[in-house]
Amino acid sequence: MREDELAGRLRHALETGQLVAYFQPQYDLKTGRVVALEALCRWNDPDEGLLMPDRFIHLAEQHHLIADIGRVMLEESGRRAADWHRRGVSVGLSLNVSPSELDAGFAGRVLRRIHELGLAPGDVTLEITESPAMRETDEEVGWLQELIDGGAGVSIDDFGAGHTSLDILRHVPFTELKIDRSLLADPSEGVDALVASAREIAHARGARIVAEGIEDEKDLARVLAWGCDRGQGYHFSPPLPAEQLGPVLESAAG
Repeated sequence: MREDELAGRLRHALETGQLVAYFQPQYDLKTGRVVALEALCRWNDPDEGLLMPDRFIHLAEQHHLIADIGRVMLEESGRRAADWHRRGVSVGLSLNVSPSELDAGFAGRVLRRIHELGLAPGDVTLEITESPAMRETDEEVGWLQELIDGGAGVSIDDFGAGHTSLDILRHVPFTELKIDRSLLADPSEGVDALVASAREIAHARGARIVAEGIEDEKDLARVLAWGCDRGQGYHFSPPLPAEQLGPVLESAAG
């Protein structure tokens, strides 16, 4: 299928509710309890089945649909999280945000909608993705700080995968740093040193470290040696539709 045709179908998918949230749990690596769920976008296409983000997120960026996807994910996952909280399951929610979504009104819109959905800002962490790269302007830094000042979490996603450097971590506001799977896949001592430096900066700023892409016991041992606070990956659980989260939510509640 041509990309322009797929982009047209993506617009239709947004209008007809074909985009859905799957949820991957994050675990506290000290207690083993589920503490948060990351909402991940899936496209339930009637002809091609379930499409992963690598099939359509770049098109959403190119055709200025990424903010619409962000709103859909906030609505669906936020309503579900509010329902879980009402049922006594106190679990955090993480949402991906493209840097291209950031503008002067972004923080106000998101914080207001979080409140309207019945959540506290502290229940939600916004993961700023690696692509497209942040511009790191004073304006952009201010918009991230506005989210934090409003009580929400700000996560720097995919550290080690591309643009984010140690220098960026020293001046961009954040409450969480996510270590990319690519660093886990690299056994070199240089990676261990990089993560140690990032951990030092993050913890000095009061931020937590989350390792993503943990696939086996070897990965888990390494992220524990790195001093990560939380972890997620197929070793624990794949992303799941909300209807299959029962055992995960029991862990969060227990």
